[in-house]
Amino acid sequence: MTRTVSSALSSRRASSRAKPLTSKGKRTRTLILDAAERQFSERGFDGVSLRQIMEGAGVQMGQVQYYFPAKEDVIISVIDRRLAEVTDAYRQAVEDLEARARAEPVGLRAVIAAVLLVSRTWLASDDPSRHRYLRMLGLATMSFNQPDYVRSHGQAFRPLNERVIAMLLRLFPDQAPGRVRSAYHLIEANLLSVYVNIDALFARRGEERSAAAVHRYYDELEGFLHGGCKELLGEAGKAP
Repeated sequence: MTRTVSSALSSRRASSRAKPLTSKGKRTRTLILDAAERQFSERGFDGVSLRQIMEGAGVQMGQVQYYFPAKEDVIISVIDRRLAEVTDAYRQAVEDLEARARAEPVGLRAVIAAVLLVSRTWLASDDPSRHRYLRMLGLATMSFNQPDYVRSHGQAFRPLNERVIAMLLRLFPDQAPGRVRSAYHLIEANLLSVYVNIDALFARRGEERSAAAVHRYYDELEGFLHGGCKELLGEAGKAP
């Protein structure tokens, strides 16, 4: 039976307390997590085995299972090690947007840009591990049967998402709250698709992926989402 996130996390933390890592142990654990991130970003959670992770890391199975008794433990740790970084960046984008809204009128396009900012920045960076992390999350989140570790990740973002939805509600006060949430989910669903498919999108365009190309694509995406949200919500907000 698949363990819940809380039990897996408790097990891992208890194991960590019982087995302090040496510098060699830390290197081995990092090798395993790096290999797992590559594997999960290419084939998703269900398409990867512990043996494939072992081979990718160049370690023995006993070393993998010493740190991660089950595959769920591996992906939880892969998600955890960047979760604070990505949520902190998203929180900063939301707080900057809220501060701007207190000083001047903020329109729908600015809200969309704030939601897209972290992934725009990460996908335009020259750090391939950031690209892999987003693709891994996209593949996991788009799974029909979301496992507990994905729902746990989503909970880390939920308070920030609610702050964004609150801004949309203020922009479109005449719209039903459910319709406003649907507009936010339109933005979110398109983002997940970009995480998974951005390289294929550039291939279809016959364009090399680069920071400039990612920013051009995100400019187009912002315009598309702006139009889609306005079509869904109408002009009630009177916002640019």
